Amino acid sequence: MERLINKGQTIVELLVAFGLASILLPAILTGFVSSNTGKVQQQQRLVATAYLEEGVEGMRSVREAAWGNIINNNTYHLVGSGTGWTIQSGSETLGDFTRSIVVSDVTPTDPSIKKVVVTVSWNNILPSSVSSIFYLTRYLNNKTYIQTTQADFNAGVLQNTQVTNVSGGEVKLANNNRAKWCSPVLSAATIDLPDGPPVAVAAYASATDSAIPNRVFVAVAPYATTSAKLAYLTVTANTDPPVPTLKGTFTLDASKYSAPGLVPSGINLTNNFITNDVKYYISSSGKVYALLATNLPDHEVVVVQVNNGSTDSFQDPTNKIYKYWTFFNTRQYQGDTHSTPNQDQAPFGYGAVSIYTFGSRGYVLSGGYLYAFDLSNIDTKTASSGLDMLGCRIELDGYDCQPGNGTDMKYDAGQTGTTWGDTTPPAHTSCSDGGNIELYADHQLAAATSAADGHTYVFVAVGAGTNPELDIIDVTTVPTSSTNPKINNSSCGRISGGASGWKEKSSLDFNSASGTEEAANSVYVRADSNRVYMSSNGGIDGNNDKKPDSDQFYIIDTTSKTAPKFLSGTPSSGATSGYYSGDTTNIQLFPRRSLTVLNGGRAILVGQDGFPADQIEPKEYQVLNIETEASPVYCGGINYLPGFNDLTSVSEADGDNFVYMVANTMEKQLKIIQGGPDTGIYVASGTFISNPFSIATPSAFNRFVANIVQPTDTTIRMQVAVATPSAGICASSNFSYVGPGGSSTAFYTPVGASISASFPLGLFGNYQNPERCFGYKALLDINAGDYSQTPVLNDMTVNYSP
Repeated sequence: MERLINKGQTIVELLVAFGLASILLPAILTGFVSSNTGKVQQQQRLVATAYLEEGVEGMRSVREAAWGNIINNNTYHLVGSGTGWTIQSGSETLGDFTRSIVVSDVTPTDPSIKKVVVTVSWNNILPSSVSSIFYLTRYLNNKTYIQTTQADFNAGVLQNTQVTNVSGGEVKLANNNRAKWCSPVLSAATIDLPDGPPVAVAAYASATDSAIPNRVFVAVAPYATTSAKLAYLTVTANTDPPVPTLKGTFTLDASKYSAPGLVPSGINLTNNFITNDVKYYISSSGKVYALLATNLPDHEVVVVQVNNGSTDSFQDPTNKIYKYWTFFNTRQYQGDTHSTPNQDQAPFGYGAVSIYTFGSRGYVLSGGYLYAFDLSNIDTKTASSGLDMLGCRIELDGYDCQPGNGTDMKYDAGQTGTTWGDTTPPAHTSCSDGGNIELYADHQLAAATSAADGHTYVFVAVGAGTNPELDIIDVTTVPTSSTNPKINNSSCGRISGGASGWKEKSSLDFNSASGTEEAANSVYVRADSNRVYMSSNGGIDGNNDKKPDSDQFYIIDTTSKTAPKFLSGTPSSGATSGYYSGDTTNIQLFPRRSLTVLNGGRAILVGQDGFPADQIEPKEYQVLNIETEASPVYCGGINYLPGFNDLTSVSEADGDNFVYMVANTMEKQLKIIQGGPDTGIYVASGTFISNPFSIATPSAFNRFVANIVQPTDTTIRMQVAVATPSAGICASSNFSYVGPGGSSTAFYTPVGASISASFPLGLFGNYQNPERCFGYKALLDINAGDYSQTPVLNDMTVNYSP
């Protein structure tokens, strides 16, 4: 029994031993295997790490040999080259190992920095790898070039730009003296007009599109024998200098036509007349007409069509002669059926001396009377059916004067034809005060609608024969057969007893002293009708009291249409504010016309030297600052010895302003001045080109940063250039300026307060980077009408590497 028990115990112990062995032996055996494998892996990792370090150092060697070796993004492997390394595309196998070197850009892209990833991998026993990520710069000694001082920028090329030193040196748009009324400059643009000297000018600009040229009309016939009567021109908008182009003329001279059959016939009109003034009218259908005030007794206004709504309206397309359209004949009243010889006309053959268009009406001055005519149906009129008169003639102050016989003359009540019963002695038997403006009863007129009562008023510059120099006429209510007095009554339109709403309402005398010879020659009215600006024959001392009888310029308060007045002062004391007379030099200007600009900000006087024989030379073009109404002051002018006969101004849709003048010459008669505000004004666009920067050896230009200021409605853009020296000199290099991608039409633009970008690398035309010569260009622009703001380039920093 004991033996059986011992045998059973032995069997159990064997089973336990076997169980323990099944558990412990695999672990022990695995430990033996793992220990052996770990030693292999460790050895492989040590080898891989060595390959990794070799790859890293090899790439540094490749970079130092030439940056161009690694500028292309790719996967590479090292190739021994002498004592150094080069790289070739693709990975490489080193025994059990694979090594790859990946070159890529950094973010954001910087061509002077490359990201490099070296990876060594192996698959023996277990897949494994080691990697190193690092960055290589173009070279250890990257350099910078900075432009920031006034001297730096002054070395560049300034095209409508300037260098200032407000913040240590900066580039901005140039001040535009041509756009400053008080610093006037005659434009280089001018043109020869036919015949002349021209006597009057009118112009207009598009109210909506600054790309449409300005339209200019010039009366060019001071003598009846002058062939051409009208010159019509266009002047380019938004160009500097503006470009005038003669588009055509008007004449009835048969010798000027390309074929006899083109000469107008049956129009009861020859070419034997003088042009005294010109205005334009655009009908509701878009047709454009020139209205000429003439000396004819039955065609005081000659109307020429210059555009038929779509194209030039030529009677003779070959010789570009415009089409005679219709006329206006002055008469005592609308519907007057007197025969032609009995129609109204000015004494002494002067005819209509001034014309004005306002709304759908035209107004003309002739022989001391104002005549109104209808323009609303001008498209339907013909050479034989003249423009319709409105109401009756309106009597004004002033008389036509006949030189030599001592007679001032005009119509008396009910008179017409060639009978003038109202006479008075002239101040001068020569009808001249040196400026020769006492020849005509009236000189100029202007119209406006009152903001207070809604009435339309005409303001007349009275020239000769009576004391008042300003007349104010109410032309609101056209007389009819039922008004009082009736339209056909001889009292209709008279100063005394005329029809209410169709007569002179008031007048103003510049100087009520006895024996004075003041006379007005021009008038301009503010849009609200509450201010009138007038020029006079300042400088004349008719009563020998050792002071001029009138000043050269007045601002008149016309708020009350029945009681116009000086801003302060009376006719007996003279104006004590709101007037201007030039100094001992400029007072010798005899004004011809005046106008205000920018609704009362500036007034311009032009004319001729009243005493050409002496040595004193007044400015024939004078600008007055009238922002302070009480004290107009001279602020700029131009000497032009021949003088000027007339001027007008236009304002373009983008805010550009121009004065067009006609000079008292036989050539280059049209003169142009650009004007505008006098403070903080800049040109519309300009360019700055840097002085070339030169380095000794070809280098790669990496990045640039320009600090800028870009106000609202302005832009600043930049381009860069890298080039080969010409004959060893960068200043002679042929630079190609490019923007992003090397495009010559692309530009670098601001983000916030700077322009920052990488230079294109490679060859783009004459642009070649790397190279030795560098330059840049900045383009500055104003995009809207506010020329008081300018973009600014403050500095330029460039990073480059040898």
